[in-house]
Amino acid sequence: MRSLSEAFGLSGPLYQSGKLTIPLPVLLAIGLMVLVSASASYAEPDFTWDRAAYWDVRYPTCFTHGRSLRDAFEYAGYKVLDADQLKTWMDARITDGTPSVVVFCQDIAPDTVVESASSACTLRRYLDAGGKIVWYADIPMFYQGHSDGTRTDWGHDGSIDILGFNAAGAPWDSEDEVAFTADGRNWGLTETWRSKRPTSRSGLRVLAKDASGYAAAWVKHYVPDDTYRGFVRLFDRSGEPSFNDVRRVAEYPHVPEPIVFDNQAESEDDIIGVFYYPWYRNPAVSGYWKHWKSGGYSPPATWAAYYLPSYPDSTWNPSVQLYDCSDTELLRWQDRAMARAGIDIAIASWWGIGGYEDVAFAKAIRTCKSVQWCIYYEPEGYGDPSPQKIYNDIKYVIDKYGPTRNYAKIDGKWLVFVYVARGEEAANRWHNAKAMLASDGYDVYLNGDKAAAPDPWDSVHSYRPVVYQGLTDTLPNVDDSAWIAPGFWKVPEEGPRLEHSLSEFTSAWNNIVANRESYRFILIETWNEWHEGTQIEPGQEIVPDPSGYYPAGYDYGYDFIDVIGPAAVNELRWESSGHRPIVPVRLEAEEMVWEERALAESPSECRIPEEGIRIGSSIFVPCSNELIFIIRAKAVLNQAGRLLVWPELVLYLDDVVVSQQEIRSLDYQDYSTVVSLDKGIHKVEVGFDEPSGSYWDLVVDFVDVNAAPCIPTVTEEGFETGDFSVLDWTFSDDESWTVTSNQKISGAHSAQAGSIDDSESSTLRVRFDCVSGNISFYCKVSSESRCDYLRFYIDGVKQDQWSGEQDWAQVSFPVTAGTRTFEWTYSKDDSYSGGSDTAWIDEIVFPVE
Repeated sequence: MRSLSEAFGLSGPLYQSGKLTIPLPVLLAIGLMVLVSASASYAEPDFTWDRAAYWDVRYPTCFTHGRSLRDAFEYAGYKVLDADQLKTWMDARITDGTPSVVVFCQDIAPDTVVESASSACTLRRYLDAGGKIVWYADIPMFYQGHSDGTRTDWGHDGSIDILGFNAAGAPWDSEDEVAFTADGRNWGLTETWRSKRPTSRSGLRVLAKDASGYAAAWVKHYVPDDTYRGFVRLFDRSGEPSFNDVRRVAEYPHVPEPIVFDNQAESEDDIIGVFYYPWYRNPAVSGYWKHWKSGGYSPPATWAAYYLPSYPDSTWNPSVQLYDCSDTELLRWQDRAMARAGIDIAIASWWGIGGYEDVAFAKAIRTCKSVQWCIYYEPEGYGDPSPQKIYNDIKYVIDKYGPTRNYAKIDGKWLVFVYVARGEEAANRWHNAKAMLASDGYDVYLNGDKAAAPDPWDSVHSYRPVVYQGLTDTLPNVDDSAWIAPGFWKVPEEGPRLEHSLSEFTSAWNNIVANRESYRFILIETWNEWHEGTQIEPGQEIVPDPSGYYPAGYDYGYDFIDVIGPAAVNELRWESSGHRPIVPVRLEAEEMVWEERALAESPSECRIPEEGIRIGSSIFVPCSNELIFIIRAKAVLNQAGRLLVWPELVLYLDDVVVSQQEIRSLDYQDYSTVVSLDKGIHKVEVGFDEPSGSYWDLVVDFVDVNAAPCIPTVTEEGFETGDFSVLDWTFSDDESWTVTSNQKISGAHSAQAGSIDDSESSTLRVRFDCVSGNISFYCKVSSESRCDYLRFYIDGVKQDQWSGEQDWAQVSFPVTAGTRTFEWTYSKDDSYSGGSDTAWIDEIVFPVE
C-alpha cells in the first residue's frame, strides 16, 4: 500500500523521517486540497511525464558528447532545452508540480540551474519539488559550466553541497563490469558497462553495482517514500549508454516500447568497406621511400611496421615487399585480394588536392576494378576546414574521379567518409559545405566518424581498430555501420594494444554477419595500415632488430581475408542500384572503368588508343559455370594508308589473358570466347595488342557475359546455414521468405513465408537438374481455413495446397527427369486472418543423382 505522502505528493516539514508531525485529520484535509489544486501530480503511475533533454553547445561537457542521444530523445518526443530554457522549465515545474523528467545529455550542469554549490540552487529545488533528473557519464556536480565554454571545478563538494551526499565516494576506475540489482532490472537496465566512478550505497536505491558492491547506478529520492523520482545516475564512465535504457529509466514506472533504430536500407544492404592507405612509396617505382621510412627507420633493413606485406608472395625480400602504392602490378594484386575478400568499397585515406595520396588514388581507382572507391577525408581530423575548403576539395574529387565510373555512390549520391567528424561545430561546417555542393549539382552522401545524427550526416561510423568489433546505433533516418579489426600494434610501441588474433577476428566477423540487419555498412579496419598493425592484407610478423628485421614465424597470408570471403562473396549483398552486376549482364563500354588515356568515341563507345590500356568491370558469377563472353569491337586506323598487320583483341579475366583474337574488320564484329569460371567476384577487362609499326586504335561498344542457368547439385535443404546461401533460391511477389529458428521439424531452422497483407503472396523458388523420382518435404501451416493457402508447384503446375491449422507433415510428389522449377507460395485472400497467418517448410529432399 502506498503511503499518504506518496499518495498526495507531500514533502518538506509536513512529513519527516516517516513520522507525522501534525494531526492526521488535518493532514488528510491538506491532502484533499492538494489533490484538488495540484491534480494529484504523482498520485498514480498513469500520469503523463513532461519530458525534456538538456543540451547546449555553448556550455562544456566532460565524459560524453551527447549529441546522438540528444537527437534520439528529440526523436522520441522530448523537448530539447538549452541552459536558459532549462532554468525557465525547472522554475515552471517547481511552481506547477507537473510530473516531469529531464535527461542531461551533457555531464556538466550549467550555471543557470546550479547558480551556486548549494541546496538552494534551482536544480536542487526542482528535485525537492518532485522533479526527476537522469544523469550519466562523469560525476554529477563535479563542475559548474559556463556559457563561454569554461567550467568551475567544485570537485566532490559539488555533489555534497547540492545533492546532499558524495556522488563519487567509492574507489575509482575499477573497470569492473557492473551487475544489475532487482531494482535496476525493474527500472529497465539491460546493457552493462564497466564502472569508473561509483559511490557508496548508503541512502540510495542501487540499480547496478561493481564487483566490490559499490553503486555504479543509483537513485537518490528527495520526496519521502518516493519510488520513481529524484536524481537518477547510471553509466558511470565516459561515452554514451544505451538510449533505450536511459529512456526506460527516465520514464519509469512507465515501460515505454523500445525504439528500434534499424531502417530498411540497413536491413537490405550489406555494404562491405575497407580502409585503404595509398601513401607507401618504394625507390624502385617512385625513386624514394615514403612512409616505410617514417620515424627514423631505414628500409629495407628496418621499417615503420611490425609486419611485412606478402607482396607478391611471402618470399622474404623487403626491398620488393615494401611496396609502392602507385605500382600497377601491386594494385592488381591488391585488387584480386579484395575480390577474394568480397570487398565492395575501398575507402582511401585522402589528405588534399595534389598530394601523393591523391596521385596514388588516381591510379588505384582506374586499375582496381573489382571494387569501387571513395575517399576518407582526413583534413577534418587534423584541423577545422572551412565550408569553402570542404566544397573545393569534394568538388575536385567528384570532377576528377567521378567520370571513371568507379567512384562509389549511395542512394545516387557521391560517397564521402569523414574522419573525426565529432561535434556541433564540425556538423555546421559540413552542413554548409553539403548545401553549397548540392546547389551546384554535387549531391553527396556523408558517413562521419564519431558523428552525431542526423544533420548533415547520412550515416555514421567509428574508426576504432583498438577493439575487435563494434557498431553505431543512431536514428532511423541515419544509416549505421559495424566495424571489425584484426588487432592493433603501433610502432614504436613495445607490445600490441590488441593482439593480432585470427580466432577473435573470426568470432567478431561471425557476430557481425549474424546481426547484419542492424547496419548498412560493414567496415574492415583496415586493409593496409601497416604502421598500426591493423591490416588484413596478406603479410607476416617480423622481429624488430636494429641491425635488420627478420621473420617472426607468424605468416598469416590470406587467413583474415579467407575468414571474410565466404560470407562476403556468397551471402552478403549490396542491394541498392549501381553496384557489381550479376551474370548474365551486358557491360556497356561507357559504364565500364576506363584507365587513363582511354577516350570517348561516342556517348556509348570507348576508344582505346594504345596497347596496355584496359577498360573493364567486376561481375558476380552466381555459380561455377561456363560463361560466354561476346565483345562487340572494331579496329580503327589512326593514320591513313598504314593498313599493315591487324591488331589483336585481348580479353583479361582477373588479370590473366584468356583470349586473343585478330580483328580483321573496320566495322563492328562480335568476338566470342567460352571460359569456365568459379562462383564469385571476377574482373573482366578488354584491351588490345598492336603489331610493331602499325597505327591502330580499338573501339569497344559492349561486352555480353552469358551463362547457363545455375543448376544445384546438392540433394537436401534443411536451411541449417541460417540463410538461403546453400542453393540459388529466388523470391517473388510481395514479401520474401525468411529463415527462422522458431519452428523446425529437425535441426535448428526452417523456411517461413514472408509477412504479407490481404490479397498478397510470398513465393520461394529453386531450379534443379533432376532424375526421375520424388521430391519430399515437411510443411506446416497456420492460417485462415479454406481462405489462405500454402501451395506447391512443379514447373508452374500446382501439386497440392494446405490451409487452416496443419502441423508438421511430410509430403512427396513425383518428378520426371530434366530441369525442373519447384515453387512454394503462401497467399492470402482479400479479408481476415487466422492462426499465425504463415507457413513453413523444412527438410526438402530433391531427386538428384
